[in-house]
Amino acid sequence: MVKIVWILPVGTGVYDERMLSYIRRIKRPDVEAEVCHLKSGLPDNLEYHYYEHLVAHDLLHKIMDYESKGFSAAIIGCFYDGGLREARELVHMPVVAEEEACIHVAATLGHKFSIIVGRRKWLPKMEDNVRLYGLSDKLASIRSVKYSIARMAADRKGYLDAVRREAETAIRDDGAEVIVLSEEASFDFEDLMKLQSELRVPILDPLIVTWKFAEFMADLYNCANITHSKLAGYEAPPAK
Repeated sequence: MVKIVWILPVGTGVYDERMLSYIRRIKRPDVEAEVCHLKSGLPDNLEYHYYEHLVAHDLLHKIMDYESKGFSAAIIGCFYDGGLREARELVHMPVVAEEEACIHVAATLGHKFSIIVGRRKWLPKMEDNVRLYGLSDKLASIRSVKYSIARMAADRKGYLDAVRREAETAIRDDGAEVIVLSEEASFDFEDLMKLQSELRVPILDPLIVTWKFAEFMADLYNCANITHSKLAGYEAPPAK
């Protein structure tokens, strides 16, 4: 049995059930899915770099704990990808994060992609990640819909309309052939499929793409022990 955990790096469980219900809809029957969050008292979002710092310790220990339970892969459920390199130092199993997975998939689906984000605040970190992952030449644009996490949850229809508007602009003016969303499961699956049909380009929801990417990485790990190289960048720190 392949076991994969989606770790929400926030100190609240309010998103757990929605994420798990979405994952159950798309996962393979032979994959066991688990969704968890961090301890209470930690930030309930990661909209600021300082919040990433506050959750890092708990997140990394959570990932190590799931490896010790025999899981085949872990997902860091935030488009900032905070803690990804640190986690890959500490465990042997594959660790996957949203932006890295999504933009690498996007780069195979069209000449250029655009990322639709919530707030302008998020643009620098996400643009830096594109550069870090070596895909700057494939990036058409990053566009903001001016929605915080809380506002997305409170106004899903308004958020969907704003995403449609910015995606249309990215396709028309920026040359985007693929649209990547920065927020996972931010509207219903049916609305996502309808939007994709309307815009006639791939629309990548981070939950769907990252989960499927993790299944692929888990398969490589289980069948051929293929995982992150420990030669240099992800070399583990001394055990002591």
